[in-house]
Amino acid sequence: MDPLSLAIAGALAAGVATGAGESAGAASAALLRRIRERFAGRPNGTVPDMESQEELSAALGEEFTRDPAFREECQDLWSQVTNGGAVNSFQGQAENVVMTRDIHGGFTIQ
Repeated sequence: MDPLSLAIAGALAAGVATGAGESAGAASAALLRRIRERFAGRPNGTVPDMESQEELSAALGEEFTRDPAFREECQDLWSQVTNGGAVNSFQGQAENVVMTRDIHGGFTIQ
């Protein structure tokens, strides 16, 4: 099975199942929208269940084999989903809280 289809299907199936799929960020929403567009208009028997990791992964794997450009598009969106964001989750009390991502050069906190 294609590792990209497995990764995407797992993330989207979990997101759709919890209702977080389209609110999880611009890239994940774009990826979900693009996959839904790809399967839109097909008879119900050929549209994968977006909450089933196995079914979605198999359908994506078939589409990736059939259309390498679609796979590349999904790979680009997946890269944005997995590498494009930083999340800061803080609870409690503190005098100072610092969040950072991609520091190039020196960084000093005093």
